[in-house]
Amino acid sequence: MSKLTEDERRDLADILSSPELNDPRVHADREVGQQLADFFRKDMPDVDEVVIGRVFLRTAVTMTQLGDAGMPLEQIANIFTLSALDLTALELARGIEALPEPAPRDDPAAPEG
Repeated sequence: MSKLTEDERRDLADILSSPELNDPRVHADREVGQQLADFFRKDMPDVDEVVIGRVFLRTAVTMTQLGDAGMPLEQIANIFTLSALDLTALELARGIEALPEPAPRDDPAAPEG
């Protein structure tokens, strides 16, 4: 069974067959894209690279749609950051529960800062 949906497979095939992909101006983008893919393969070895690719594809489509709708890049970045927080909230909560309580500010043993 394929790890890609039929829609994803079709979308990626369309991209691969696009004449724009062979435009010399896209060559630098392709190199940076390959470097980014290599970074994520190394940075997240526990995550299947097809899953990473699927997330990147959906992210790229969403970013393009939001940008085409006139949304500023900073707001798009904020939306994706908040989405990441939402997706990781339970894991973050488990990590926070495991942290020691901070020392009260009036405590002379509390580090200054």
